[in-house]
Amino acid sequence: MTMTPRSIFTRTWRSFHFQLQIEIGTLYYPILLFKYSFHSSNSTRSRKDARLRSKFYSASFPDLDDALSSFNHIILMHPLPSIVQFVRFLSALVRMKQYHTVLSSSRKTDSLGISRSVNSLNILINCYCRLHRVDFGFSVLGKSLKLGLEPDIVTFTTLIDGMCKDSTINRQ
Repeated sequence: MTMTPRSIFTRTWRSFHFQLQIEIGTLYYPILLFKYSFHSSNSTRSRKDARLRSKFYSASFPDLDDALSSFNHIILMHPLPSIVQFVRFLSALVRMKQYHTVLSSSRKTDSLGISRSVNSLNILINCYCRLHRVDFGFSVLGKSLKLGLEPDIVTFTTLIDGMCKDSTINRQ
């Protein structure tokens, strides 16, 4: 008996089909199961990714858990969003008055290698000032200068406001 490519394929398919019957029960159309289950899971995943990416980009979160869930999901995606998108996210957390969360999220973006901008450093300075840690705000200013970023009027205004709130200087 000569083995043709077709008979080899048929024999291989039958053993594969038999193996499937043993492992997961009888499947009448295994090829359809594989084709559609993988396709639907990929399309479902891509829709979920698109929805989460859109939510992250809009930076509109009903609560902190939703924001952190979105952040944790988005940092696993490739390519990573730009610093502009992360600044929007951090701003949304500041609006929720979640200053410690802003600081930890900022550390996470640093560990991912996402570059800094003046706006992101201003947000950090603002959080430190609101937590009555103006000294750390000045540390962030020093870090921005080392990175070659030029502070703007917002940077200095935030630091002065933080010093006034801590009674380091008097307003007049």
